[in-house]
Amino acid sequence: MINEMKERSQIFIDKILADDFIKQMMAGNLSDEAICHYLKADAIYLEKFADIYAQLFAKISDKASKDFFLGQIDFIFNHEVGAHHILAKAAGRDYHDIIADKAWYPSSDHYIKHMYYQLSQDNPAYILAAMLPCPWIYQQVAKKALETGKVASDNPFKAWFEFYAADEATACLPTYFDLLKRFSSQLPEEKRKEMIRVFLESCQHERNFFQMAIDQEEWPEEVRNV
Repeated sequence: MINEMKERSQIFIDKILADDFIKQMMAGNLSDEAICHYLKADAIYLEKFADIYAQLFAKISDKASKDFFLGQIDFIFNHEVGAHHILAKAAGRDYHDIIADKAWYPSSDHYIKHMYYQLSQDNPAYILAAMLPCPWIYQQVAKKALETGKVASDNPFKAWFEFYAADEATACLPTYFDLLKRFSSQLPEEKRKEMIRVFLESCQHERNFFQMAIDQEEWPEEVRNV
């Protein structure tokens, strides 16, 4: 199942690399507007990601898994924010000023609610499958972008790619896959296929998340003005 997930995710990774958000980052010309839109959404997304880890902490009893979730919460709050600061610097703005009015756009709303729905399932494999594409997609996209040799040394986004390709950001993946394998093994075969579907849905959500910054996605005025 794990190998199938990785193989099936490659098409999403390739599409994200070819989409405008990452393509423009690789060229060093992602617009300030796209950067700020992304940061406003991702600030909320990461907070909710950390909240889900906290709820998983209560759902899973073994100490090693609890330590893993605590470590991931610490990474989000004390390390991953560094990637946000790289983007804010590229936009020439203070990070905290950018996210002062954090925004919950339609695509990020859909993604976050997808994860919370999976969190409500009886087996933790569902939420693990929903969360795993976040670190997996970022690692794969960052590594492949750097491997092309097209990210120039003076590219303002090079440090962002290096951050997500580095060991610190990717160290969680073996544990993630091990936990997913352990909990999904308790399910019948047909349910394990559901895990693959949940995983792939999150891969598409990752692609949408980047694209919404390019599109400057917003709720329609009829929603915003309530």
